[in-house]
Amino acid sequence: MRIAIQSAASFLIVTALTLVSSVASAAQAPHKVVEQATQGVIQELKRLPVESRTDEQVRHLVMTYIVPAIDQRRVAMGALGKNWRRASAQQQQRFIDLFRDLQIRTYSGAFKAFSGEQISLEPARFNQRGDRALVKGQLVQSSGQTIPLDFRLYQTKQGDWQVYDAVVAGLSMVKAYRSQLSEQLQSMSMDELLADMEQQVPAAQQAQR
Repeated sequence: MRIAIQSAASFLIVTALTLVSSVASAAQAPHKVVEQATQGVIQELKRLPVESRTDEQVRHLVMTYIVPAIDQRRVAMGALGKNWRRASAQQQQRFIDLFRDLQIRTYSGAFKAFSGEQISLEPARFNQRGDRALVKGQLVQSSGQTIPLDFRLYQTKQGDWQVYDAVVAGLSMVKAYRSQLSEQLQSMSMDELLADMEQQVPAAQQAQR
C-alpha cells in the first residue's frame, strides 16, 4: 500500500506547504514568516523553467526551504495519532525518517508541477498564550481559481515559528494522513507499514539522510 493522499486536494496541500515552509526568526511575526517564505520560493521557481528542472535542483530546493521548517516529530505524531503511543521508540524514529523521505518526494513533485501560483495572506491570529498562530490566506492558481488556505504555526522553546500543518479547502494535511494510516494499520502491523514505506523511498534518498 502506498502512503499518499488520494484526493484532488493532495496537490494543493503540497503546494501550500511548498510555498510557506521556511525557518522562522523569533523576531518575525508568523504572517511575515509566511509572506517572506512564499516570495522566496516563488522567486526560486521562476528561475527554474518547468521543462529544465532537474531532480537534483528540485531536491535541493526541498531540502533548503521545506525540511528545516517542519517539526518532523510533531507532524509524524499527528499523522499516526493514537498509533504513535503504540509504537516503540525505535519504530517511532524509523517512521519519522521514512515519513520525511516520502514527504520530500511528494514536495519535489509539487515543485516540478509549479506553474505560477500565488498566495495572498491575512494577518496572523494567535491563541491566548501567544505560542500558536493561524495565518489564513488564499492560493491563487494560474487559472484564476482561488483556494482557501490555513497555515498553522507554533513557537518552539527557542522562540522560532514553524509550520506544523496546512489546511486546504477545509482539509488538514495531518488529518488526511492520519485517516489513511489508521486504515492501513487495521490490516497490518507497524513493522509491516514501515517496511512498505521503505520500499517507496529510493535507496539513494535514504542514503542522504
